[in-house]
Amino acid sequence: METPSLLLCKGLLLTASLLTCWNSPTAALRTTKEIRFSAAEGGKVLLSVPIQAENLISFHWYKGKDEDQDFTIAHYEKDTDLLKLGNATSGREEIYKDGSMMLQDVTQEDTGIYTLETFGTHDHLEITHFYLQVYKIVTKPTIQVNNTRVGRRRSTAILTCVSPDTGIDTNWFFNYKPLNLTERVTLSPEERKLIINPVWRVDSGIYQCEASNYFSSRRSSPVLLVLAYG
Repeated sequence: METPSLLLCKGLLLTASLLTCWNSPTAALRTTKEIRFSAAEGGKVLLSVPIQAENLISFHWYKGKDEDQDFTIAHYEKDTDLLKLGNATSGREEIYKDGSMMLQDVTQEDTGIYTLETFGTHDHLEITHFYLQVYKIVTKPTIQVNNTRVGRRRSTAILTCVSPDTGIDTNWFFNYKPLNLTERVTLSPEERKLIINPVWRVDSGIYQCEASNYFSSRRSSPVLLVLAYG
């Protein structure tokens, strides 16, 4: 048998379709948004959204996309001025009373989703999902070359940019300027190998490769390629 409150709610819906029965009034004022952040490994990043302090009642921070108590980072109540840390804290968070959170000494393991749930006046619930991408600082690459002294007669030089990093872009430099590719000077599909075939006198000089990602870049030490005569 249905409860009187449920019967009352149904009656309202039948007699006045413009009225809606809500178990929680906050559901009608819930808004959701997404923001993307990026940071370099070892650095820090401030996750924040503009919040009017006078309208803030409380907020929750969660690790992940769901509002799950097991993944709570922190909870703050403005009335009591009480901040409680949850099970998902790492000890590298700084929580501010305006709802923002600073993550320090970030690692690639910090890449993921963070959720801020704020309760405001007039039963306003706002949920913000922060997508954080932490990028590794690239390692300085090195150049391996089949022969730094090549002969005059249709010799081929192959220079390989060696890096332990993955997901990086590779650029080449000749005499400290971006290398111009030609029919003789080409790159392998992954751009890690520079092939010069044949080598001409104008190809003598200093070569470097550069490894880069979204947040950092490093060049190799110079390698001198010499066209040998005789």
